[in-house]
Amino acid sequence: LEQAGRYRGEQRWNLLYEVLWRVAHGDRTAMLAGDRLGSEMQRRIRQVGREAHHLHAFVRFVPLPEALAEQLQLDLVAYHEPAHDILDSACGHFADRLGRQRWLIATPLDGVRFDGQHLDYRRQCPEQWRQWARNAEDPGAELWLAYYRHTFNPARLNPGALRQHLPGRFWRHLPEGPLIPELVGQARHGKQRDGQALEVGRQRGKRIASGNHKPNEWNL
Repeated sequence: LEQAGRYRGEQRWNLLYEVLWRVAHGDRTAMLAGDRLGSEMQRRIRQVGREAHHLHAFVRFVPLPEALAEQLQLDLVAYHEPAHDILDSACGHFADRLGRQRWLIATPLDGVRFDGQHLDYRRQCPEQWRQWARNAEDPGAELWLAYYRHTFNPARLNPGALRQHLPGRFWRHLPEGPLIPELVGQARHGKQRDGQALEVGRQRGKRIASGNHKPNEWNL
């Protein structure tokens, strides 16, 4: 019930109340997938779990400049827009992964800050936190975009799988987000057929002799 309660949608609390009422009166089948209410509750639990995975996969922390980091007592900041209320239950993942680094995740509703030892979760994200997270400049953005553009393989593009595993609502908060429509468009207009031939053709190299030639006369 707690997990299903993190789901945002119509009849958010009504469904849980009906399930709880039946369970409290001895009917535990209300929580099973074969029941009308239980099936919907299990679906919501799966959606909440998937959204927690999205948080772990798509949050992009931006490192702050040393002077600003000391001023704010933060090393990394990130902005994220989850579809369900999963931040407080899923943010511990980053405390485990990032060691004693100090970080902040802000969302349109809530926010969490880690000082290297303790998590400070706020149901109402302070506006200042949002400003820090949304306005941070990533010093490695250009390098990352160059890497992403040149490792993108149009011959292997699967738009359906791309949107399934990387929903479009996350693109605007990822450094590579603005590149994705451009790269997908190029793939659909011939680059997918030709693979990376165009990019390879732009590389500088030496001309190879054609026509009649003797052995070992290739100009490599």
